[in-house]
Amino acid sequence: MWPRLSRDFRRLRAVKGRGLVATLIDACLFDSGFQAVVAHRIAHACVVRGIPVIPAICRRWAVAACAVDILPRADLGGGLILAHGVGTVIGGTAQVGEDCTILHGVTLGEARFDELACPTVGDRVTIGAGAILLGGIHIGDDAIIAAGAVVTSNVEAGSTVAGVPARALPRRD
Repeated sequence: MWPRLSRDFRRLRAVKGRGLVATLIDACLFDSGFQAVVAHRIAHACVVRGIPVIPAICRRWAVAACAVDILPRADLGGGLILAHGVGTVIGGTAQVGEDCTILHGVTLGEARFDELACPTVGDRVTIGAGAILLGGIHIGDDAIIAAGAVVTSNVEAGSTVAGVPARALPRRD
């Protein structure tokens, strides 16, 4: 838990461009996305260690206080930034790589109620506001998912997808 949480904080500090104390105060008091990530880190650590009840409490707190619902079994890499996390939902089998940015209103969930597979997101991926990623799909490293995109198939590394349904945009060199 601590290495990932430390990486989350270091990345947040770099993005905000503030000193240690200012970033710490801002993150703890005002940044609901960071607070939801902290709650998830605690919940996930408890799930991995077989500690009951605490994961559910952490999840309910994050939903009530931050309007972010991350199931405790989801595996989120370090350096995660939930920018304006309100409305974000991350399913229990979702996997998110290192140094990803997820904006508000994003869903990483199952495509159907009878299939529990959630997306696997690579490293350094940016997911725009309101994007929906469904099913056991894979998002490659350094991909960009545009705001409002609905993604139901794999996304190649380094590509940008947009639209409903999401389609790859031409690459710019």
